Amino acid sequence: MLILPGQDRLELHISRRELFRWTAGALGGLAAGLIDRPRPAAAAGELDFLFPGGTWKEYFERIYTAPFAKEKGVQVVFSVGDVAQQMSRVIAERQNERFDLFHVHQYLAAQLADLDLVVPPDPRIVTNLGDVDPAFRFPGFVGKVLAPFGLTYNIKKSGKKVASWTDLWDPAFAGRVAIPKWDWVGNTWFYAVNRVWGGTEENVDPGMAKCRELVKKSRAIVMNSVEHGLNLFQTEEILIAPFYTARTEQAKQAGVPVEFVFPEEGGLNWAFNVVIIKGRSAAQTTLAQEFLNTTISPVRNAEFAILTGYPPTSRKAMGLLPRTSNVLLTPAQMANLGKLRFDVKTMLLRRDSHAERWNKEVLAS
Repeated sequence: MLILPGQDRLELHISRRELFRWTAGALGGLAAGLIDRPRPAAAAGELDFLFPGGTWKEYFERIYTAPFAKEKGVQVVFSVGDVAQQMSRVIAERQNERFDLFHVHQYLAAQLADLDLVVPPDPRIVTNLGDVDPAFRFPGFVGKVLAPFGLTYNIKKSGKKVASWTDLWDPAFAGRVAIPKWDWVGNTWFYAVNRVWGGTEENVDPGMAKCRELVKKSRAIVMNSVEHGLNLFQTEEILIAPFYTARTEQAKQAGVPVEFVFPEEGGLNWAFNVVIIKGRSAAQTTLAQEFLNTTISPVRNAEFAILTGYPPTSRKAMGLLPRTSNVLLTPAQMANLGKLRFDVKTMLLRRDSHAERWNKEVLAS
């Protein structure tokens, strides 16, 4: 049975001026046809997405956009690219938005909501909203899956049992360790290990020093994406890395001798889905609301969970999964994901300056 952490709501109290200043510097079909180029205002019967791409997009198309496009007789258009740049694009185009939906996680969704750039789910249209546990509902956003993140390591080649984030620094893994790229999920991962080494969101000196040590002394490889990480594990270029539960399971099914560990200090998790971008026509916004509703419909939500290996957010979808499914998490695992709590406001407001320090202090030679 999946136990949900109802207390894990994201609370943000950030001025729009502060958030705009933070983001300004940071500066997406199947079905009826896939187009990947800058778009003018959407034509009738077209739904435009900003999306990060990769295999996640393939899964998303298979379960969600292709059936929706066929049912509604619409064209789905994707613009694929770097999420940080897409965030900046949404902000820059606030007076002339050209996209209907943007695939993000709860932290980015909260930022956009605070900038008044998203349309909240309308319960009159998003009728499945009530089936989603409140822990996965945020201002202007509702998650479709929970993505646990911890440590993955090669149990055949490793000479020790991994239990802690600090095991990344074990000399036994020197030259065979990877860490995530900052602009991928490395920024959130960094704040976790910074905490482990005694830092706070205000004081990132401990984390910067230890990550520099990991890169310079242990010759850590920087992973650009989940696909990159999977390849590194498959070729045994690395033996340990911060990674996702479901992707670890994919590697195991491919014959790679790896195991996932929830670090004793606490793992990480993201809730992923699309947000509806504000500023589009009433017809486009209604179509976007209808699509959002499908992402948390019990059957689709369960199908996506089974395909990706990540827990669904719909209670009814959970009920459709076998009790023996490895998609479901135990109460202890859910409790582990609630251990690490961050000052999200500080993370957002200082993310640019911290990214600059990361590039200079950790990556620079």
